[in-house]
Amino acid sequence: MTTKLGNIGQTDQAVFITKDISTGETPMYNPFDGNYYFVDIEYGDVHQYNPHTGADQKWHLGKGMVGGLVINEDGTLIVNAEDGLFAFDPAKSALAKISDIGTDQSSKHKMRPNDMNVFPLADGSSRIAIGCIPVDRTKVAADEKPSVTYIVDPKTLGLKAIWDNHVTSNALCGYTENGKNVVFYAETDKNHNPRMWRATYNAATDTLENAELFLDKANDDFQGGRPDGAHIVEVDGRKLVAVSNLDTHRVVGYDVDTAEPVMRVDAPVTPDEELTLTHAVFGPDANGETICLINSSKRQKPDGGVKLGVAVIVPIKSEFNVKSLQAVAVGYPSFAALTAGKSTETLQAQPVSRIPVPASKPRTP
Repeated sequence: MTTKLGNIGQTDQAVFITKDISTGETPMYNPFDGNYYFVDIEYGDVHQYNPHTGADQKWHLGKGMVGGLVINEDGTLIVNAEDGLFAFDPAKSALAKISDIGTDQSSKHKMRPNDMNVFPLADGSSRIAIGCIPVDRTKVAADEKPSVTYIVDPKTLGLKAIWDNHVTSNALCGYTENGKNVVFYAETDKNHNPRMWRATYNAATDTLENAELFLDKANDDFQGGRPDGAHIVEVDGRKLVAVSNLDTHRVVGYDVDTAEPVMRVDAPVTPDEELTLTHAVFGPDANGETICLINSSKRQKPDGGVKLGVAVIVPIKSEFNVKSLQAVAVGYPSFAALTAGKSTETLQAQPVSRIPVPASKPRTP
């Protein structure tokens, strides 16, 4: 299966932000400060990439593995970690725990929060969604499906399960149209058949309705990979769900209604490595041109050694009009309200060395 528009990225112009991460996840563009943010799961860090200066800096949270982050409507961040849900103000390097993430204690597996995103709602509010997965998925038996996806209540910050009985939560995203809340979510695991669903979100009851299979590994809808991160974008006016596919080096954009593969963005392939994508987001560079920030997980070198992950920028070709529909968390308390009466830590920002790596030509589909 090929994409209608082919590779819309200038892959040969890709720039590596850093090669000093374990598993990069949930990149988000912050429209309030003009920076990009993403997390490093195993190292437990939050990264900030400034497209105007090209600088990457990070904060080590010290709260265990960090699964993801979203942008709050005051421009600060809400971050999940093994130790709970946190509010983080990058401008002040200030961090405070705002709630526990009380995952299912009846599970025999130790669980942690993973993918995180915002479901925008037709009434102008939103829901933060978090997928929780086993810390060690190698111990999950073939017939077990212990993962749960939750939404965060904007008033109480408590968690409500909206989807359970699956292996690994991923690709959480959504959009609104004609008063309807449409969301996507995926199950990802090497030992199962990865699938992605499209459903309607009922904001009155905080439940998923009318779920239907959207993409299926059995039909090779993921073009040889497995779904991980996802965001909603418009390409030349057509609304797509842009899915980053593990085991590949590409982001594929599917029509939100028909699931037709419309476009792709190829990550670079260098002589000694190939990237296995985890997540990608679209947004502006310093000149207002569209770029795609792609995160990857551990990658294999020809000698079999496991290296660390990367974050890379791929410019989008100027002939394509790409608009990101990434949502921010509307309807949640501000950083000041979230942290009122709570203990706040001041973290130390650390610059990240940027290693220029020439990118080779993209692999042919």
